[in-house]
Amino acid sequence: MNLPPGLDDWVEPFPDTPTVRHLDSPAPVFVDVSRVLPGSSGFTRADTLPLRVRAGGVQLESRMLGHLHCWLRVADGRWLGQVCVPVRSANRSSGMDLWLWVDAENLAPRST
Repeated sequence: MNLPPGLDDWVEPFPDTPTVRHLDSPAPVFVDVSRVLPGSSGFTRADTLPLRVRAGGVQLESRMLGHLHCWLRVADGRWLGQVCVPVRSANRSSGMDLWLWVDAENLAPRST
């Protein structure tokens, strides 16, 4: 089985009731990025930032598309979802996959 990043060394303490639940195939989800990666409490005017930051910085939206790969049970009973969110630079010249552990309340299913 191909494990998502960061789970290579995980050993299930109770195999009959797994702590990590892998999905057979990634599920499309919406991620509430505004809650997962909140911005600063203040407002920064775009015209005060250097052009290299405005153009080359990662473009984050309040709600973004991602793919859920697995669930992880937290000791307090909550579930975290491991999601992959593709991100691009503001000028669209660069991109990467942003892997996040997200509380279940910040994920919503979406149709493909």
